[in-house]
Amino acid sequence: MTGIARAQASSPALAAPMHIRILRVREEVVRERRWDFLIAALNHTIPTYGPYVIDAYSEPMSTQREIEEVISGRLINVIASDPGHPDLNAKTIPIAIPIDKGLLGYRVALIRRDNQARINEVNDIQGLRLLNVGQGQDWGDVPVYRLNRIPLVTTSQYDLLFPMLVHRRFDLFPRGALEITPELISFRTQYPEMAIDTHLLIRYSYAQFFYVSKAYPLIAQRIKDGLEAMRKDGSFDALFQKNFGPAVADLHLERRVVIELSNPFLPSWVPVERKELWLDPVTASNPG
Repeated sequence: MTGIARAQASSPALAAPMHIRILRVREEVVRERRWDFLIAALNHTIPTYGPYVIDAYSEPMSTQREIEEVISGRLINVIASDPGHPDLNAKTIPIAIPIDKGLLGYRVALIRRDNQARINEVNDIQGLRLLNVGQGQDWGDVPVYRLNRIPLVTTSQYDLLFPMLVHRRFDLFPRGALEITPELISFRTQYPEMAIDTHLLIRYSYAQFFYVSKAYPLIAQRIKDGLEAMRKDGSFDALFQKNFGPAVADLHLERRVVIELSNPFLPSWVPVERKELWLDPVTASNPG
C-alpha cells in the first residue's frame, strides 16, 4: 500500500486523520478521474470531520475481488462502482449521488472500422438484436442486455475484449461515454482496425456511485456530506465539466440514433427522482 496524504488541516473533531483506502490502478486513467470527486468531497468536509489520508492499493483486482474487499473493509474501504451488483448494494453503504451524472448508461461502441456500414443500418432495438455485443462476464449491466434480448459474448478478462472484437468474436463493444475515447487511444496502436462507432447511442439508466464498507459509517457520511455540499456550491458541476465535458462533446451524442434499453434492476436507493443529479439527454453533448 502507498499512503497519499491529501489533507493536513488540524481539527478539534478528530485528533488523527481519517484513513480512506481505495484501489487506484494508475494505468486506468479514465477510471481514476472518479477519485477527483472523492478528494474534493473530503476536502469540503475538513472543517467538520478533520484531516484525512488516502491509502491507495495499486495491485489490479477483478470486479468481484474488489467488491469482496470493500465488503470486508480490509484492503479497501471505498470503491466506485455501478448498482448492478446485488452483494455490493446489500453489504456496503452506497452514497446515493451519481458521480458521473448517469453517463455510464450512455453507451457508445468500439467496433471494427470495416463494420461501420453494417452498423449504420441499425436504427432500432430489433436491428441491434442482429448484432453480438461484448461484455465482461461479471459486469453489472450484463443483466440489462440479457433482459433486452441483446446477444452477448462475455469473458472474465477485460483486456481480452479488445482482441476478441478485432477478431470478430462480436460486433459491438459498448463503452461508457467517459471510457471510450481514452480506451481507443490506449489500444489503437495494438489494434489499428478498431474505431469508435459514429452511428448508435445505446442508453439505459445506469451510473457510478461510491460505496463504503459498513465497518466505516463515518466515512460514508463524510463523503455524502461532501458531495451534497459540492452540488450546492456548484463545484461538482465545475469538476464534472473540467474532467468530462470535452470528451463527451466530441462524441456528438445528439447526432446519434438512440436505442433505449429497459433497466428494471436499479435498487430502490438509486435517486432517480432527483433529476438535478442526472444528465439531461437533450444536453448530453454539452454537460455541466
